[in-house]
Amino acid sequence: MALRKQRRMTLDEFLAWEERQDGRHEFLQGEIVAMVGGTVAHNQISGNIYAALRAALRGSPCRVFQETMRILADESVFYPDVFVTCAALDDRDRLATEPTVIIEVLSDSTSSYDHTTKSAAYRTLPSLSQYVLVHQRVAVVESFRRAGDGWTHELISGPEGALLIPALEVTLPLPTIYEDTRVTFDLTIHMGDTDDA
Repeated sequence: MALRKQRRMTLDEFLAWEERQDGRHEFLQGEIVAMVGGTVAHNQISGNIYAALRAALRGSPCRVFQETMRILADESVFYPDVFVTCAALDDRDRLATEPTVIIEVLSDSTSSYDHTTKSAAYRTLPSLSQYVLVHQRVAVVESFRRAGDGWTHELISGPEGALLIPALEVTLPLPTIYEDTRVTFDLTIHMGDTDDA
């Protein structure tokens, strides 16, 4: 996905404006960021995660969303690739404010944005217990979990690796996350060179 900044707005102006748009736009403290479609790998990985979480959470009070549902964090509006909320939502809601877990699939154009700007905004959410970053072509997942007043960071890799999500009592094996992609488990490939737009 690529980013394109446009004119500044207030949050209320943005929410009203975006309802009239065909495409998706994120809102970063006054700036509009246009969202552009991702690669096959990006969509496959986010779809795999969504499907696995949906199956695991069936029958629980938690709900999983993919790409078209927005969240509000630190006066900004984002479309996470996948997120889970265990808060009550009305079927007509267009904005979630209490995500439990947020997952972003990295790309060249968004990697820095996801590691810094989004990470800082997401961590202001009291409900958030875990923020996950998934690389696209090398099987590496970064997990940030809330630990008291701070966050722990874990790097998960290898064909036997698995993403643990304690708040949901769910485990996602890396082969499940990367199913039907041409992912490599060869970590000699530099991660900074492997995330496509």
